[in-house]
Amino acid sequence: MTEKRFAGRGAIVTGGALGIGGATARRLAADGASVLIVDVVADAAEVNAERIRAAGGTAVAMTGDVSQEPVVKSMVERAVTEFGRLDIMVQNAYGGGSDRAGSAVEVKPESWHAGMDLLVTALYLGAKYGVPAMEESGSAPGSDPGPWTGAGLRHGSPPKMNVGRIVNISSVHGILQAPRSLIYEAGKAAVIGLTRQMAVDFGPLGITVNAIAPGHIVTERGEAMWGEVGNEAGFRLFELHYPVRRTGVPDDIAAGIAFLCSDEASFITGVTLPIDGGMSVQLQENIVMDTKDYILENPGLRTHFDQDRGTARR
Repeated sequence: MTEKRFAGRGAIVTGGALGIGGATARRLAADGASVLIVDVVADAAEVNAERIRAAGGTAVAMTGDVSQEPVVKSMVERAVTEFGRLDIMVQNAYGGGSDRAGSAVEVKPESWHAGMDLLVTALYLGAKYGVPAMEESGSAPGSDPGPWTGAGLRHGSPPKMNVGRIVNISSVHGILQAPRSLIYEAGKAAVIGLTRQMAVDFGPLGITVNAIAPGHIVTERGEAMWGEVGNEAGFRLFELHYPVRRTGVPDDIAAGIAFLCSDEASFITGVTLPIDGGMSVQLQENIVMDTKDYILENPGLRTHFDQDRGTARR
């Protein structure tokens, strides 16, 4: 039987209880990684860890807010203590709230700082403590490329490879902006810039840093919201915005993350990979016109966004 590609590797997934983080923790564990799930929702984190263990994987859960430096320092230390090394860090945690909606005029300073702490500062802190742990761990087990066989002339030691993988979760909202969403849009855009900078800084160490920009992903909470407020016609409206004619599920993102964490992706760094079913590559005028036609044909449609806008169609 072929050895699993992440066998012997230690991983951290923040926000790893549910949704994209939950699916990512399960995917990395299924591929052989030992996973530390870090989340503010203690019960859900432990449930996901137990699910992984029941499937034959290795996972432990830790409760904590990764916008707080002591928590981040502690999670890296625990991963190294539990697994003996750190090879993979997926920085996914985020929790929004009604106080974080609005423009620069509407958003309160305290809401801005809280949002930026979780969207951006947490990722800085993750690298601050995670990168030295990856360096100390060295190249991932089973990833030794052997004698240098690169093209051209090379003198001296071969470059460091497969020492670590950091994947930061941005969003299509970091590429395309939505109105009155200053904190989320600015934060997710900052994740892209932070990722590029980290790729330049840590590439010489053998650590790659990439970002994922998910589209509309129907998580467990999203499913519940759709069931409460939306209807089939409203959901189909969202599907029509995607060339693949479906919205995403957490496993779609987890698959992309697993690839970027693999040895096959050792020459990929500083990239923001949209996993959005092609939504962000389309000409907007066409989407608007097609959407207009669909709404006229389906006047009773409801979406899960209607509740937030206070304009639910009945």
